Amino acid sequence: MKHLTKITFFLILFTFFFNFSCNKDDRIPYVYVNSQVYLNSGIFQDLKIAGNWMYLSGGARGLIVFCVYPEEYLVFDRNCTFEPYNDSARIYVDETNMFAVCKHCESKFNLYDGSVVSGDAKYWLLQYGTRLENDILYIYNTY
Repeated sequence: MKHLTKITFFLILFTFFFNFSCNKDDRIPYVYVNSQVYLNSGIFQDLKIAGNWMYLSGGARGLIVFCVYPEEYLVFDRNCTFEPYNDSARIYVDETNMFAVCKHCESKFNLYDGSVVSGDAKYWLLQYGTRLENDILYIYNTY
């Protein structure tokens, strides 16, 4: 009987470790981000208007810079949080300018906070830190 208990214990332990070792890493890969956007520059002036957004290079699959209010900005990585290592896991701003959608898994995210609205994604969009000084928007990692 004692032998059976040991076998049961090791089977449970093996199953536990096997399950955790086989989980896919579904976090967006870390990429160093340290960028500046000169809002007085001609191509960026529309970013001063609430509700406007722009794609920029950087991050894992690019960045979305979103103007919540004049002088308040949110920046998200364009990498979808569902299967982030899949090459097609990239988000795009939809026609409402309020949501970002992944064409691969059809997950939908709120641009006002990065939360998941619908779809297979479990995690919010990866958000970068921002600081505005003298019409220069600084974008950086917060982790």
